[in-house]
Amino acid sequence: MQRPPAFFCACALVLFTGTSFAHAAEQWTVPITQDTWRELKVPGVARNQFVVHGDAFQIQSNASVSFRYFKIPKHREAPAQISWNWRVDAHSPVASQTTAGRDDRPLAVHIWFDDAAEKTLFGGIGTLLGYPKVGHLLTYVWGAKEPAGSVLPNPHYDKGKIIVLVGDDGSTGQWRTIKRDIRRDYHRAFGIAPDLTRLRYIAISADNDDLGGHSTAAVRAVAFHRP
Repeated sequence: MQRPPAFFCACALVLFTGTSFAHAAEQWTVPITQDTWRELKVPGVARNQFVVHGDAFQIQSNASVSFRYFKIPKHREAPAQISWNWRVDAHSPVASQTTAGRDDRPLAVHIWFDDAAEKTLFGGIGTLLGYPKVGHLLTYVWGAKEPAGSVLPNPHYDKGKIIVLVGDDGSTGQWRTIKRDIRRDYHRAFGIAPDLTRLRYIAISADNDDLGGHSTAAVRAVAFHRP
């Protein structure tokens, strides 16, 4: 994916407008609706299609890349874990996630912090579009040449890390349940403890603009969990 240097994929917002998390026990479930997740487009690149079907986002990506993102309300307690269900139904051959301009993938979930934030996405254009300032970020990837469990540098952004959850195992068409300890992943990626009060966004993306591929995927049941 060809992006400006300050872009971090994985990656990638206008402000949340007031919709609340559903609150059950110690879990905050993020509503899956077209209105609560904003679109983030990459300038000059074709957009993915995000469609809400039932309780899930369905993502069609055809030589395209874009994101849907959700801003976590500041009044919520700092989440320590994140969970979601995801599936990939079709995708092109997987690519390495370490080479800018060739790092396509069928599906990714990103969490973005506003710590150490200096620039908006895409610089001045991002400011005009209302994109936020983002510091450290974690990108969880389905589909990579690197094996599951790999922690990789983000080739587009020095404060970003990529964690491969599904490599090149060829599996498609089945829901997988993911639950991650944010503190552990952040420490493993950056070598420091995170300030969980600065966790601001979750985003979903598919990326097929570099190699001209196609993918079909879905995400549902996104939730944050308190300590």
